[in-house]
Amino acid sequence: MPDLKSVLAWSALAAGVAIAAERSVSKLRSSSDESMLDWELARRTAYQRVGPDGLEMADRAALEYEPLVAELVPLIAEACGTGAQGNSFGRVRVVGRRGFLDQNLAMMRRMVQPLEAAQGKLGTLRAGTLMRVPTSLYLGTLLGYMGSRVLGQYDPVLSFPGTDRQELPTPALLIVEPNVRNFQGKSELPIDSLRRWLMLHELTHAWQFELHPWLAPHLTGMVEELTRLPGGRGLSGLEEVLRTARNLRPQLALVGRVQATMAVLEGHGNFVMREVGRRHLPDFDTLDAAFHRRHEPASSLERLILLISGVGFKLQQYQQGERFLREIQAQGGQAALDRVWLSAESLPSWREVRRPELWLRRMGFDPAGRSDPSPIGAPVPA
Repeated sequence: MPDLKSVLAWSALAAGVAIAAERSVSKLRSSSDESMLDWELARRTAYQRVGPDGLEMADRAALEYEPLVAELVPLIAEACGTGAQGNSFGRVRVVGRRGFLDQNLAMMRRMVQPLEAAQGKLGTLRAGTLMRVPTSLYLGTLLGYMGSRVLGQYDPVLSFPGTDRQELPTPALLIVEPNVRNFQGKSELPIDSLRRWLMLHELTHAWQFELHPWLAPHLTGMVEELTRLPGGRGLSGLEEVLRTARNLRPQLALVGRVQATMAVLEGHGNFVMREVGRRHLPDFDTLDAAFHRRHEPASSLERLILLISGVGFKLQQYQQGERFLREIQAQGGQAALDRVWLSAESLPSWREVRRPELWLRRMGFDPAGRSDPSPIGAPVPA
């Protein structure tokens, strides 16, 4: 499944846009201590939608994943070109469906905090009941749907302003064991093979974040910037519209940067999963085909949910991200792949994801794959 963090980030942004629109149209107000979302309503809705928790199943399986981490981390490090020095990353937490929901609700609340802080500074922007309730129901319904399907998710535990870092959980790979078992029963795959395949993708995210400490602050900064609402105290409706229009172009450029980053993160997970799988998993083709079938929605309702939530579009992005990585590997070898993870400036723009030759040229790689020692240039606009 696609990374839920990106879905939640876009949900936070959508909530802010909806509330801003409500302010302009209805001028509703509520108490100064009211949050943007009714978190308890979202939690109850998600719990109702997700089905049986499966916590006992998760507890029984917890010890079965640790040997797989020890087995797979060196293989991932080798595929990523980091060798033995990169073999210390990845921590697994096996959870039930409600544990998955609770972790993501906490993550969502941290994402929304900067937007709520902006509300307080503006003084006039408040979440009225008209939008607060349906937005909370939407979030709970989406989480419930995802919580019944997601097999695993790496949570880097992004920290936003106002977050008490001492209260944050440790970054970890969440394995939703009841969903793993459900998929295993339907696909009839061997459970150990299925777990290895799943963890190859998700542990690659641990490699990305834990071995590149610049990545989490970079992602946090982009999400923060996305949640900044236009407008200010004392502006008329027309003035707000004009200011919003002026801010639209840089916001769209930022959206392109977020799209590109998420495409590379998830595309790299697929890239490594297939690289390691082809070399070390004897049932690679069977696993690859089974997971490909799983990404295809089985019903009209699932297709509608994927359309509304944007998950279907995200899947396309991740495929583009994998294609980008394979193209730069073909042209620049391991040196080009290493360059992607050097710094925030070396990440591709959305335009470069779609046209890898632009990124290769900016990074100093020629078509024959030779690297130019010239310094890294500025990012190409999305």
